[in-house]
Amino acid sequence: MNKHILMIAGSDIDSFYQIEAFPGAGDVTMAKPLGEKVGGCVLNVAAVSASLGSDVKVLDYLKAEDEKTLWLVEELKKKKVDVSNLQYGHDVVNGHCLIMQCLDEKCIFVIEPVRPFFKVDKKMQDLLDNSSFIYSLMYTLTLSFEQLDCLRQAKEKGAKLIFDGASQYSKVEEARMLATLADGLFLNKQSYQRLCNSLGYDGRELLENQMDFICVTDGANGATCYTKDSEHCFKALAVEVVDSTGAGDAFAGCFLHFLNKGYDYESCLKLATVNGGYACTVRGGNSGTLSEQELFEFARKNNIEVER
Repeated sequence: MNKHILMIAGSDIDSFYQIEAFPGAGDVTMAKPLGEKVGGCVLNVAAVSASLGSDVKVLDYLKAEDEKTLWLVEELKKKKVDVSNLQYGHDVVNGHCLIMQCLDEKCIFVIEPVRPFFKVDKKMQDLLDNSSFIYSLMYTLTLSFEQLDCLRQAKEKGAKLIFDGASQYSKVEEARMLATLADGLFLNKQSYQRLCNSLGYDGRELLENQMDFICVTDGANGATCYTKDSEHCFKALAVEVVDSTGAGDAFAGCFLHFLNKGYDYESCLKLATVNGGYACTVRGGNSGTLSEQELFEFARKNNIEVER
């Protein structure tokens, strides 16, 4: 039986607004509220994997006795995410994401969370050690743990560390730490190029040493999965885009779910691309969740066959 997938999150709430135009310096523009959704890259990935049927546990620090926290937790439960390992504090500031949309373009403002480091006791270490995959952002980990030895121990126990590689990589140390810790990466084309530039060599060289895979997404052009011995490419679905927020997260959550079930990389890539396409047809990064049956039906409707 597969172990659980652990998501180490920097939770936030996505607030969507429609604006007249993107303002320049000193400009003012009107913003019409479009609603709120549970957000944050890691929570989006968690919701997708859990909806498909994976045993997904989420680890995060949230503001105690807060109305928005209660709403966020209840929304995660609806997506079948295990929230029993969440921690709470009165001095915590929950993350918030403002998404400003103008026609087909959007600008995202992320208000980062404020929270203490996790205390790594035996229960916490067991949670890490017994994971099949641990998924997070490198930046989130630096906010979550004072030291990363607990993750290195989990790797020794067989857990695979998978990161969303999106970053500006303004600090070379961040890129090098990513290269040292990660067993797998999900990142878009721009972030992949920034990572390569920061490291000073082609990121695929990482596959010769430590990493199992690197998935690079390229919007409407599809995605590529690199491994040590292979390279798989798959075109994006032709869909009517309602909101592309979280499409990459839908891709990653689906990929991890099927990888955890033992699917090969090519099949994981196909299904992840299908799920990313579906996510573009609904609003909110956390909204593009499907069951396995619904996903395979959506794939067939788009003339894509993957053996179950």
